Amino acid sequence: MAKLNLKDIKRKIQGLKNTKRITNAMKLIAAAKLKSAYEAAELARPYSEKLYETIGRFSHHIDPFIHPLFEVRTEFKNVDIILITADRGLCGAFNSSIIKYTERKLEDYSSKGLKVNLHIIGRKGLQYFEKFGKHVNIINGFDQVFRKTIDFSVVKKVSESVKERFLKKKTDRVFLLYNQLKTKTSYFVQEKIFLPLSEIIVEDVSENGGVIYELEVFTVERFIENLLQRYLNFQLYRAMLESNAAEQAARMMAMENATKNAEDAIKKWTHLYNVARQEAITNELIDIVNAVEALKQAG
Repeated sequence: MAKLNLKDIKRKIQGLKNTKRITNAMKLIAAAKLKSAYEAAELARPYSEKLYETIGRFSHHIDPFIHPLFEVRTEFKNVDIILITADRGLCGAFNSSIIKYTERKLEDYSSKGLKVNLHIIGRKGLQYFEKFGKHVNIINGFDQVFRKTIDFSVVKKVSESVKERFLKKKTDRVFLLYNQLKTKTSYFVQEKIFLPLSEIIVEDVSENGGVIYELEVFTVERFIENLLQRYLNFQLYRAMLESNAAEQAARMMAMENATKNAEDAIKKWTHLYNVARQEAITNELIDIVNAVEALKQAG
């Protein structure tokens, strides 16, 4: 590497300081967004989990033929995956980790002779599989979903799409993949069965589980239809809330690491600047001494 002069080193240090200011500002913005996103996800959990538990118990206490979404298909050839990623980058391994997980699932299903279809929510996942997913059929793709508020129309479109495909037997299983927030500083890839509803597993589904369903005959169909649609919409909405909160946590951590790296680089280059400056001063002193000696010898 060519030797840098003092001006080049000062320019480098100034650039690093600018980078540090930007990454620190982005960390603070992500922290503020994380607070509201975390609260929204936390508020949605109790209702979502109770819905999940209700459908799970319901599916084990009723005739599976009462609604097509409970249909058990022992053999299946088609699988749909709802994949949720972020619209933006600069959030560490948030997008790449779930994309790699999805690719492993695709390879696994393909090796078993299954056809896999994707419903992608989030620009990063959509861009990746449009470019590299040569053997993947993308049924739905949505970007610009995660703004100030989550676009609920996307929730309805995706849940209605997979529901219709399942009812028409275009798919036999639907899985939901998203990043689940574990703490405010960690997350993990979550995989859930979305359809059929008969495969939802909950604890204690025995007859003595403490739940009794008494439905009037004339309200059964309407009740079940409304309950199932509410379940599908809200489970997907909750997953998007969790993914959004996890994204902000990942971005906050990534920007914090970037800020620390910038600080370390500033220290390194400041040390190099001081060494180079001392060397320059020493050389100037040597030149002055040599000039004085030359003048003495000439006189």
